Amino acid sequence: MPPPTGTLTERYNQALALAQQGRAADALSMLNALRLVRPDSPEILFQIGRLHTGLGDIAAAEPVLRQALALRPAEAAIWQALHSVLTGPARADLERAATKARIVLGTEADLRPVYAAVQKGQLDRAEALALAMVKAAPAAIWPALALGEARMARGAWGAALGPLQKAVDRAPDMARAQAALGETLMRLDRFAAAEPLLRAALAAGQAGARLALARALRLSLRTDEAVKLLADAATPPAREELALAQADLGHGPEARAAALAAATGTARRILLRRVADGLQGAGAIAEAEATIELALAAAPDEPGLLTHRGQFRQSAGDLAGAEADLKAAIATDPDCAEAYRAYANGRKLAEGDAVIAQLHGRLARPALARDARRVMHFAAAKAAMDLRAPDAFAHLHTANRLTAEAFPYNFEADLAEARRLVADWPTLAAMTPEGPVDPVLFVTGLPRSGTTLVETILSAHPRVTAGGELPFLSRAMAPALERLRDGQATAAEFADAGARYLVAARRRTGSAGVFTDKAISTFSRVGHAITALPGARIVILRRDPRDVGLSLYRNLFAEGMHRYAYDLAVMGRYIRLHDALVTFWAKALPDRVHVVDYEALTAAPEPEIRALVAFCGLPWDAACLAPERSDRRVETLSFAQVRAPIGRQAVAGWTRFEAELAPLIRALDETEIDLGL
Repeated sequence: MPPPTGTLTERYNQALALAQQGRAADALSMLNALRLVRPDSPEILFQIGRLHTGLGDIAAAEPVLRQALALRPAEAAIWQALHSVLTGPARADLERAATKARIVLGTEADLRPVYAAVQKGQLDRAEALALAMVKAAPAAIWPALALGEARMARGAWGAALGPLQKAVDRAPDMARAQAALGETLMRLDRFAAAEPLLRAALAAGQAGARLALARALRLSLRTDEAVKLLADAATPPAREELALAQADLGHGPEARAAALAAATGTARRILLRRVADGLQGAGAIAEAEATIELALAAAPDEPGLLTHRGQFRQSAGDLAGAEADLKAAIATDPDCAEAYRAYANGRKLAEGDAVIAQLHGRLARPALARDARRVMHFAAAKAAMDLRAPDAFAHLHTANRLTAEAFPYNFEADLAEARRLVADWPTLAAMTPEGPVDPVLFVTGLPRSGTTLVETILSAHPRVTAGGELPFLSRAMAPALERLRDGQATAAEFADAGARYLVAARRRTGSAGVFTDKAISTFSRVGHAITALPGARIVILRRDPRDVGLSLYRNLFAEGMHRYAYDLAVMGRYIRLHDALVTFWAKALPDRVHVVDYEALTAAPEPEIRALVAFCGLPWDAACLAPERSDRRVETLSFAQVRAPIGRQAVAGWTRFEAELAPLIRALDETEIDLGL
């Protein structure tokens, strides 16, 4: 029996609520009953058509949508809904009729102005046009896709995600939408979600899917697969990606060949520097140096290349060769900021140093570029510290302020991520780890807390190879962590991550035995690391946070890294966040975590080192007491300090600058961190 007409509006709203709850069949039943009472209601017919469309019943959707359109011919939403169910000539007929009626359907043709603006580099205009089209045709595929692609062109990957997901939801088999969403997810490090979309788009022949998939494979440490995928690379972007993948595998000749084929001129030299970094990361040091030499052969006076080679030489302990390169870079380009900074970090500076005098002269120029100025102020601060000059903190405050402005930091985002990592532990703890039991020694903690010293102590042991800061664990675990957050991760996925990590780490270190990994981020995800590598041991450094803060504030880190370090108050909050995470993991995994106190280590090295060696499951070896005798490469800011005997020269250094460090000290005193468990 049809419902009484007096309850029509109420029942209509109930039907819409059922549809929103995903109860399409119940909503259809109610709407069809209402249709018996009001067969001429375009609203009811429209909703029935939409529900049939959502259920994939196009044959049922089309006639009711046509009926709705006949009743309300000016309603764009009805035109758009009908357009979404039509194909072939019927769809073309509707498009011609819509054009005549001045109705926007949100077709590919409607979006041509958006793509034209993208081609011209008018990205703000492209996004504005796409947004207007989304408002005009909110349920159509192409406006959502165009908006997402316009944001991709700007590199706004997070903002592109929503509209692209809508486009794929509306057209699940549309290869172009799959490829765009897949690339965006890849750029956001969501490799597990990106891969099936990119593989589907690749199978459909969608341009660009191969490159995005190869990059996802490389970034998640499936580099061999990436190389195979790019074996017949023909376009410059694909050859560039192939060069980077070959570099990650340590294949110098192949990486250089791909780079030479990918680019020319300045772009080639920039790519060769990236290839050199990749080869260095793979442990192929000689190949990395050969790559820089190849680039220098074409541009022997290029300051960036000379600086790059100088920093390679610093890592190897060739301080004289490094100094020559850095001076040559400055002679060629007096504003080569990174060369000044590397020069200052490579030696104890003395009065009358001509390079430092030149640095101050360049800083005095109002026209000096902002980016160069911030880097050069770090160099000037190092010189002032060495000379005990009174303007050290004036330089530091300027350098850090400019860097904080260039790389904004969000403490709340880091706090939220820390809480998520801690919240993962009950799920991880319930797993039976299946990963490789290789005895990896993770040495972690805050930067400048003594991690390089402890790694060098361990690597003095004849059974241990120093790995340095390996960038592999986070990359290997990214897909498993992503699936963990989706409630789908298994021990096997973490085991696979551990296996992929080991392949890359052993390639880098050249070690088949015990090696260290000094990746800083490990302190925050100890439980995740142990799940992937159940044989690992975690050594965490604890140092007076005021000394850590001073050292952090004095140094410039790799672009975009450790962004908290450029504001003293923010840094104090982050240090307390670090402390809370260390406390949590040390309590959760007391047999797998060993905390080393830097002050105790430097005051009485032998008992601390004996305890450290025992925790790592190694037999005692007296070589660990003299880490300064190591000839290992050191690729961190501590490359000079670790070549000196263990001492207390860096203990309580903060007391000289207590007034300047007041915001840090106050934040340390006032900050309490709640991790939520």
